[in-house]
Amino acid sequence: MAADPAEALRPLAAVIEQTLRATPVQLGTPEGITDLTAALTAAVAIYTARHVLPPGALDQAQPIATAWHVEIQRPTGAWITDCPEFADRAEALGRHAAAEAGLLGWPARVVRTTTVRTIEKPPTPHDTAPAEGSDH
Repeated sequence: MAADPAEALRPLAAVIEQTLRATPVQLGTPEGITDLTAALTAAVAIYTARHVLPPGALDQAQPIATAWHVEIQRPTGAWITDCPEFADRAEALGRHAAAEAGLLGWPARVVRTTTVRTIEKPPTPHDTAPAEGSDH
């Protein structure tokens, strides 16, 4: 690490600043804070993977995937969840507005799905129990 901690953190600070400038948010709203938090988390995770972790630590890792879709609520209260996904939030918001203004008048909501894929170390012969949180 550099003698001056501030100097050592300058590249990370540049990543954070770039993310803040590039992420459109609506300040003062929970959605704006959530969007900014997600963008900063992804940027710092990528920075860490490239500059902090040992080489090869993430050879098979994949980036965080984010998608949005619009769910519509039936009169029974059940949500229709098998809706098309959008890579762009603005597209999903447009679909939401169209759904809300539609002929049926059923409530709609925008749902964001974030997927993180983690590559685990190969199991050893002593690893017989399923991983915590696993459904196997």
